[in-house]
Amino acid sequence: MARLNRLLLSVKAKQPHVKEYIAAAGDFTVAFNQSKLLAVDLEMTGLNAKKHEVISMGWVPIDNGEIVVAQAASLLICPERGVGDSAVIHGIHDRDLTGALSMEQGMAHLLKAMNGRILVAHHGALDIAFLQQAARRLYGHKLPFELIDTLLIEATRLSRQGEHFNKQLLRLYPSCTRYGLPHGNTHNALSDALATAQLLLAQVAAIGGARHLSIKQIMKYSR
Repeated sequence: MARLNRLLLSVKAKQPHVKEYIAAAGDFTVAFNQSKLLAVDLEMTGLNAKKHEVISMGWVPIDNGEIVVAQAASLLICPERGVGDSAVIHGIHDRDLTGALSMEQGMAHLLKAMNGRILVAHHGALDIAFLQQAARRLYGHKLPFELIDTLLIEATRLSRQGEHFNKQLLRLYPSCTRYGLPHGNTHNALSDALATAQLLLAQVAAIGGARHLSIKQIMKYSR
């Protein structure tokens, strides 16, 4: 079904970089320590993908079970309607976005980075909602995104252990704290992407280890 969906979308796609992204699907069958993933985080002006906009993107590759910090990237995106009150949350003001990329340019960079990789995010449904909204506006159609969601993995792990937990404890940095991981700058896209990558590695080690788990098995934890 996923392959057919990509085939249909490749027919719709007009831009070369979009066609290339659609054609380069990630491999679900390989073990985690042989996989190509991309941990991604977005900062937005709000939580409604139909009303609000992306203002920052951050990502870091995870290659063969290792975080590739040298290939991490962070982009500022200029929103059409300004930052507004959301600056209180992420600390990015309109004055900081002078010369920032357009969403179209940002999407092009992100899709290139994601070629042949599977997306990793914490509460990834929100990030994907914004990316799909942008895709519809820019390209006229949705894009295929396969997702490993570290929030859902953590919820599954705690539930299987019989633990009762407050949903606030599933947020990114409280989750990192349970594994003894360092804290970054909250609401900074690159810091949050790096924290998400570190969290996934810790979760995989706790679940069964990078050599023994396939990407498909890990994805079952994030549904």
